[in-house]
Amino acid sequence: MLWRGIALHGARVTVSPRTSALIPAAGLGTRLGLGPKCLLRIGGRTLLEIVVTTLLPLVDEVLVAVPADFAVEITALLQGRATVITGGRSRRESIDLLLAASSGQIVLIQDAARPFASSALCSAVLLAAEQHGAAGAFLDPTVPVGRLQDGVVASYQTRQEARIFQAPQAYHRAVLHTARHKTTGREFQSTAQMVIAAGYTLQAIPGEPENIKITTSLDWLIAQRVIAPTLGLDA
Repeated sequence: MLWRGIALHGARVTVSPRTSALIPAAGLGTRLGLGPKCLLRIGGRTLLEIVVTTLLPLVDEVLVAVPADFAVEITALLQGRATVITGGRSRRESIDLLLAASSGQIVLIQDAARPFASSALCSAVLLAAEQHGAAGAFLDPTVPVGRLQDGVVASYQTRQEARIFQAPQAYHRAVLHTARHKTTGREFQSTAQMVIAAGYTLQAIPGEPENIKITTSLDWLIAQRVIAPTLGLDA
């Protein structure tokens, strides 16, 4: 087992586990239609560079899964700040490849399409995962959430009961391995869904409204004209 910092607290020694940040960025951005989203630029930097810059001070290593045709370009772009590997045919396969290439006992997963997650949020998720085994950012929906059944709302959850999935998420490596084994052959939109389906619970860390996932042209417009200027990332 690999470990990083050692902190002394009186006579007690606290050892922190080694951490890895995994960034699945192997998609081609077909829904947005502007090429790989990780290479879109805000304020002169790519979305991938923004995410890597946020994560680098928080973890021991950063790994990125990218489209095969862009691996050379992205490797040059990152200049050794992250390990670049060729991604798989699906998000799950890319995360499996990243996990196999990483060495951390705590593994944080963040999307290149979520460039606005703060350092504080990522740190909080990492700490909660270290303490509880699994954690993630979840956003308050601010309104009740309906549950659909056959096209109608059959029940609801209050805003206190419901949260919207965000990222990052972080896990003990053993949790991910066990969850993958228990859910073999099943696909999930989020790694958190897979972990929950395997019987684990996630510690919920309050998400951030700016932490949107850039998927549609409207998302990209909001990212460029609203969120980036608000956070000072457009310069």
